[in-house]
Amino acid sequence: MSSPRPPLRFATLADTGGVRVTEVLCSAPRAPLGGEESADLSRLVLPTGGVFSCRVRRTAHVMEPGSALLLRPDEPYRFGHPAAGGDTCLVVALAPGLWEEAAGPGAPEAGRLPLGVREQLATLSFRRAVRDLAHDPDAVREAALIRVAEVLGACARPDGNPGGRVPLLHRRLARTAAAFVAEHHAEPIPRLLDAAAAAAGCSPYHLARVFRSVQGVTLHGFRERLRVASALRALAEGADDLASLATSLGYASHSHLTGRLRRVTGSTPSAVRDLLHGGGGGRRP
Repeated sequence: MSSPRPPLRFATLADTGGVRVTEVLCSAPRAPLGGEESADLSRLVLPTGGVFSCRVRRTAHVMEPGSALLLRPDEPYRFGHPAAGGDTCLVVALAPGLWEEAAGPGAPEAGRLPLGVREQLATLSFRRAVRDLAHDPDAVREAALIRVAEVLGACARPDGNPGGRVPLLHRRLARTAAAFVAEHHAEPIPRLLDAAAAAAGCSPYHLARVFRSVQGVTLHGFRERLRVASALRALAEGADDLASLATSLGYASHSHLTGRLRRVTGSTPSAVRDLLHGGGGGRRP
């Protein structure tokens, strides 16, 4: 007889453009495997705390931070808890078309994916990123696509992951997308990744992966650099209406701009403005 599932709490961090990111917090006593379940989409489960067990493809696994669990909609699974204390994890689910792109010909089979300490750090960084970007679901979506690509790439079968230098075509796509973002970085485009992918003539997933491999930063991170640079230039030129400045750069509010500048410079916009004008004859008239 299967035991009932322990209390679960879910927090949807993003659900847009075929990508759904959910944080799951489970308060569970020690329990055997429960009843059979199935998923509506292919998904990657990234443990961030505690342990749980899962049986998939007739194999039982113990999942801990530093590993990942790949689940597919046509393969049922069962969860349990080999130890008390519960667990926390991030679940990234992809629509079929995106999953096929992410998986590629060398994708691992459903089940446990051993990753290691470095990948655990990457998962924790991803968790922090999705929380920091909660106001921008499209940025979370981009980060999720990249994280899935990293995990599946790290566990890909050798015949499907040839590696090598960045192809010229990828560099061209990244340049096209960078030019698009540069032209529109101050506009509040709700789905930047989709818009840039349309401009570059490729899929959003492909652009997310290619852009970071070429530019060394995500598409949204690139836009943020441009916005911050524009804000600093405006402050250097004497801008003092911070609410208007925030709006002109596509920020949702004055506090949003303040938070971004504080993160980059360690100072508030007014302090940055004073610093930029310090020792230079004071503020411009």
